[in-house]
Amino acid sequence: MAERIQVELVDDIDGSPANHTVTFALDGATYEIDLNDAHAQQLRAVLDRYVKAARAPKPEPARSTRQQERAEEQARQANKQLTEQIRGAAQRTREHLSKKAADRPEPESVKQPEPAEETLFDTSPAEEQKQDAARVPAVSMPQFSSAVD
Repeated sequence: MAERIQVELVDDIDGSPANHTVTFALDGATYEIDLNDAHAQQLRAVLDRYVKAARAPKPEPARSTRQQERAEEQARQANKQLTEQIRGAAQRTREHLSKKAADRPEPESVKQPEPAEETLFDTSPAEEQKQDAARVPAVSMPQFSSAVD
């Protein structure tokens, strides 16, 4: 079975049959519009003043495949070096913290206070507070440090 596909251009302004597909660019965006002869002429007439005053952009030199490969290789090398630097810094930090932990003296064991002897004499409230404070074991707070001292 044979199939025939027909493409019919329709003017994007008024829906009449179009004869031209006009391509133009503005602000870095490229556009296409299908126009009949009259509308294509009107568009060109409006833009003619601006086209005459404009300059053609300088084309960027095309990079060869070899240049692209070289640039990609340099980027990979830079990433590899950066990764090695980060790993080295992490290793130095671990070593620094390990050494710091090894140099830290062992915490002294907390001695439990001996049971208070019964007193036969009355004590003042200030003396009772001192005795209560002596019974409370000292608690050492954990010490935090940054990786870099």
